Amino acid sequence: MRRARISITFPRLLACVCICALVGDVLAQVAVPAPTAEALALGHKFDLYWIAEKVLALTIPFLFLFSGWGSRLCAICKRIARGRWFWTLALFASIYVVLTTLITLPLNYERHFVVPHAIGRSHRSVTAWLGEQAVGVAVQVAAAALFVWIPYWMLAKSPRRWWLWGAAAMVPVVLFVLVIMPVWVNPLTNSYKPLENKQLAAEIRSLAARCGVRDLPIVVGGDDTTVVGLGPTNRIVLQEDLAKIETDAQIRFTIGHELKHYVMGDNWKALLIISVLLLAGFWLTDCVGRFVVARWHARLGFTELKNPASLPLGVLCLTFLWLAVTPVFNVFSQHIEREADRFGLELTRENDAAATMFATWLAPGYDVADPGWFEQTFRSNHPSIGERIRLANEYHPWISGAPLVYGKECRPPEDKHTR
Repeated sequence: MRRARISITFPRLLACVCICALVGDVLAQVAVPAPTAEALALGHKFDLYWIAEKVLALTIPFLFLFSGWGSRLCAICKRIARGRWFWTLALFASIYVVLTTLITLPLNYERHFVVPHAIGRSHRSVTAWLGEQAVGVAVQVAAAALFVWIPYWMLAKSPRRWWLWGAAAMVPVVLFVLVIMPVWVNPLTNSYKPLENKQLAAEIRSLAARCGVRDLPIVVGGDDTTVVGLGPTNRIVLQEDLAKIETDAQIRFTIGHELKHYVMGDNWKALLIISVLLLAGFWLTDCVGRFVVARWHARLGFTELKNPASLPLGVLCLTFLWLAVTPVFNVFSQHIEREADRFGLELTRENDAAATMFATWLAPGYDVADPGWFEQTFRSNHPSIGERIRLANEYHPWISGAPLVYGKECRPPEDKHTR
């Protein structure tokens, strides 16, 4: 039998080389780094820090409540305010915020200043760090003085249904805060400026236009790339040194990721979650508070929930509720972020760039690509780095012609292949 001859012409050879190179780029695999013993130990250390922070968050209001310190401090505030209800509550809430901050400051300093400096994750001076803490406390004091009276006023007006009306009244307040935060609060600790890179701005506008977004608001500043604000203040914030730490392809993917949050209105989902948690938290405070006051009013130093001295009781109930729902919230948040990665891949098809970028986020000896269940359940609101690398490696439905999850939200790129 004669062996068939295969004729390979130059055009065919060139086509094969191009296809192989193209598919090789699409299917490029970025390895998920294995954890080191040092990184695993550091992860366990952060777990212990998290536990200590939450224990303190529960212990402080408990002690203020059952030691009687809270009621005595509230009585002092009442004398200073000459019996005026609003100023008593505002002063007590403000002092409580400051005292809580001072009590937690040593642990906060160790966890968020000493350790990040030790592993090279931060280079801020202690003065700058303390300045940021002071700004944060000032914002909390202002918020407490301005808004904590609302549920107490509802308590006085409707003792049985205050939790419902109080939550309803706080939703517009939360909406207002989320709207003004990018304009008034964030600039207190970060300096923002317009995007000066004209070429990058043009590429971002092109990506946004494919999703039906015109005049996308973008500013540069801070140490994170994210979407902030609601309504008229909704905007994308680019990390100040983004161009130094990411390639052009990685920046395109990053913008694609953030566009999902912008286009799909993820910040509005956050508002809904906050509203539900407020309703549940006020209801829990009403149920638990009535029982606690009836049972231990002599130790507490007050006999009614509407007394300003009950503030630590409300803080305790809200903190407990947040800890209870944290695993559920993290699962939902991880889903949102996972889908933002998928959205960015479909929009830009920068698989290799995304996977490579995720891998660079893992500092050797300090980070674990696939952390344990405790971190992912309680501490992390994003998918693990290992999961994000694998998604970028494996997700490319356009190769097989499979439908895109977000094909209706954004037009695919003109070039059907990955760059």
